[in-house]
Amino acid sequence: MEQRVLFAPKCGRQTLCAIYFYSNIYSATCVQSLQQSDRLSRRLMASSAAYTFSFYMILCLVLLAGILYHFVFRRKSRDAFLRHETTAGETMLRQDVIASDQEMNNLWNCEVCFFKSYAAHKTCMLCGTDQTFKLMENHGVHQKPKGIKPRFDEKSSTQILQEENTESLAPISHVKMKARLSKTQLEEKINLLSLRQQSARRRHDWTREKDEQGKLVWQRQKHFLDRVMLRQSRERNNSVHSARSQNSRSSGSSSSSINSLSIVSRIVPSPHQRNGRLEFESAEGAVAKNTTEDFEEEVESLYKLPFQQKHAWFAQHIAAMEIPWEVGHFVLEVDRSNLLHDSCEQLLWATPEQLHQPLRVRFTNEPGVDAGGLVREWFTLMTLEIFNSDAGLFQLNGNGDAWMINAASEEASVDHLMYFRAIGRFIGRAIFEGILIDAHLVLSIYKHILGVPITFSDMLFIDHVVYRNLLWLRDSPGAEALDLTFAIQVEQSLNQYQLLALKPHGADIAVTDENKDEYIELRFKWIMATGVSQQLAALIQGIFAIVPPHMLSIFDHQELELLICGLPEIDVEDWHSHTTYVGQVDDTVISWFWNIIREFTNEERSRLLQFTTGSARPPVQGFKALTMNDGRICLFSIQCVQLSDCEYPRAHTCFNRIDLPIYEKEKDFRQAMMLLLDMEITGFTIE
Repeated sequence: MEQRVLFAPKCGRQTLCAIYFYSNIYSATCVQSLQQSDRLSRRLMASSAAYTFSFYMILCLVLLAGILYHFVFRRKSRDAFLRHETTAGETMLRQDVIASDQEMNNLWNCEVCFFKSYAAHKTCMLCGTDQTFKLMENHGVHQKPKGIKPRFDEKSSTQILQEENTESLAPISHVKMKARLSKTQLEEKINLLSLRQQSARRRHDWTREKDEQGKLVWQRQKHFLDRVMLRQSRERNNSVHSARSQNSRSSGSSSSSINSLSIVSRIVPSPHQRNGRLEFESAEGAVAKNTTEDFEEEVESLYKLPFQQKHAWFAQHIAAMEIPWEVGHFVLEVDRSNLLHDSCEQLLWATPEQLHQPLRVRFTNEPGVDAGGLVREWFTLMTLEIFNSDAGLFQLNGNGDAWMINAASEEASVDHLMYFRAIGRFIGRAIFEGILIDAHLVLSIYKHILGVPITFSDMLFIDHVVYRNLLWLRDSPGAEALDLTFAIQVEQSLNQYQLLALKPHGADIAVTDENKDEYIELRFKWIMATGVSQQLAALIQGIFAIVPPHMLSIFDHQELELLICGLPEIDVEDWHSHTTYVGQVDDTVISWFWNIIREFTNEERSRLLQFTTGSARPPVQGFKALTMNDGRICLFSIQCVQLSDCEYPRAHTCFNRIDLPIYEKEKDFRQAMMLLLDMEITGFTIE
């Protein structure tokens, strides 16, 4: 028993030792396995982290590449395409079309303003007179009464009739004039001319002539045939006033004094004013300052040519001034909500080189790639911002048909002169680009730009009520009863006025019959010049920063307005004849389109043209000169598309193209077209 007991522990010890031995081996194996598993797990985790990191890195690189492509490479490739890609034909630029315009050989002469218009135009491009209208009875355009010769030669753009300046020819008597003209008809027709026609008719009242020293000076042309008629008519209309004023003073001398009022402006350097100072002097015999001796002969020879030939020369020289795209381009980045300030600030900071580089526009936080449409839209939006009474820089004139500088513009902004300088650069850039501005300035501003004399009668085209009131004051006795002083009320803001003296202590000086001529003269000068002299100087300097003054001097002030604003009327037939058709064409839809255009008013046509091309007016040469933003000719085009692809007409302003959905019914098509007129015509969409 004892042996068994002793034996059992011995066997148990061996078993336990074996178990212990094998358990240690198993434990070591498990530990080793766990360690290997842990190492494998760590390797897998490290590998997974690496893969995850690589995945996100690749994703970021793809996103970055997409962003770079969209904002850099795609933009560059698009711009390169627009600069170099053309149709199968030869590339035609704006200046090429203008220079090779065959219609310049077929012009007709307007009897009212002597402007030469294209034969296709049934009305004068400048004054709107019908081609069949005649001032002279039984005389053709090229037939002149004896003793009369044209002011310029036959190649001139005008045929202003003037008396021969010889001792052998006496002034034309009423008998001789009656033999050649129907005085009554001429007088009636002249009195019935619109303000637009009268203004255009007077565009050559002043000419540049060389004096004894060989300097170009301003001379008034006093011998127009209709002056005598108008003077006689005015004297009859004012005969009652003249009779009443004979006892107090000589109305003839007063009328002569007032009618001879004329001033000419010029910019002179000033250490106190960054934009220089605008000085004024009597116009008669004043030296013409806008040309230098180097350009005098060329300017004078060009001045006598028809507008179309002047414009061809101008377009060629403007194109030569533009800096190539490869050298650099000027990019404006503006916020729509702060458009005027952003644009003016960048225009002011632009270097002379940038002002002559190709222009591109980017609107903040918008994806549009500017292929020309954004530039045109920017010009449209800026025009609306600038010529807005709420901005306080410009205001409508008394006639309500043009914009004049607000004399109280300083109330709108203390930096108003900087704004005017930037606006001058804006107008200069529009001229440089060949983009038309849909806003007319008053006649006196165009004259100031060119340095052309301004006369008392020019007030008629700014505020005819003030003009006629001053004429009445001139011709009527008893000025004291009007209780006037040498001070005027100037509107600063809505229904708020400031009293401004026309001379020192003017508010205390009463207007009488003895001093009313002085009052009229000061009032005339203040309205036309002195009241806005600082703003004018800034505006003119801004324009000249882009377009040299001698290049503009080849135009008269009416032609300059035509150059800046274009034709007010849209010729549908010209539009139709210079339209191309691309892609799918549906003859029925095309016919509907042109029928509707013919039924539109001129304002409605302008809105449609604005929607499709970015400009509310066609070029002066007509639709054949329609271009892209880079100056390449790009005619208006129409493409018909399926209604499922496009429910409403769609515009591509960069390419002057409109897509017309193929409607089944004309009624639906008309509704869609009318809807366009009610839409906001600005704002980037698909282009």
